[in-house]
Amino acid sequence: MGQVRCSGSECGDIDDSNPNSRYEGLCDKDGCDFNPYRFGITNFLGPGPQFSVNTLLPVTVVTQFYTTDGTDSGDLKEMKQFYIQNGKQIASPSVLIPSVATGKYTEFGSTTDDFCASERQYFNESHNGFKDHGGMKAMGNSMDRGHVLVMSLWDDHYAHMLWLDSTYPVDSTKEGDKRGPCSVDSGAPTDVEVNNANSTVIFSNIKFGPIGSTF
Repeated sequence: MGQVRCSGSECGDIDDSNPNSRYEGLCDKDGCDFNPYRFGITNFLGPGPQFSVNTLLPVTVVTQFYTTDGTDSGDLKEMKQFYIQNGKQIASPSVLIPSVATGKYTEFGSTTDDFCASERQYFNESHNGFKDHGGMKAMGNSMDRGHVLVMSLWDDHYAHMLWLDSTYPVDSTKEGDKRGPCSVDSGAPTDVEVNNANSTVIFSNIKFGPIGSTF
């Protein structure tokens, strides 16, 4: 599958008159997230020295892609991420996920097909678009065809970014729906675009290369 032209919900746009439109697009709308906060690890990343990664200071984010045979042409099987701040390498925290069937816990410290499936089962999320679209292997195949790196400051007119750093859905008490410390009243574009229109960010020293060569 190469480049594909799409429009509307086929591209992932949500049609409010069709509750299933979120999952009718060509791509996986939900993705597979490794968010420690969803597992109760609330002191890992945030603004201040009390967090393992202090977002008030510059930080280097390193993402590594591992294949089944260790070569660039192998199938993608795993993504690992860690951070470097003040000369210190900081690993992403591991999380423990119990099996619904056996109750036994499995430790995960990276993103794999097994992690994505276990997380969805644990959080009782019935839809698994990541698996349906081919999981890690399909993502690796897509990367082989070429990706464009895009980074920006943006806001969210549909869900106010609450899926990223607040509780979403806003009235939920379900395990995993508390995704960060922000208020459910935050992130409204009518507020962000007026009161934070001059916000800035610096993305610098962007590198890619063999594992271990970029930091």
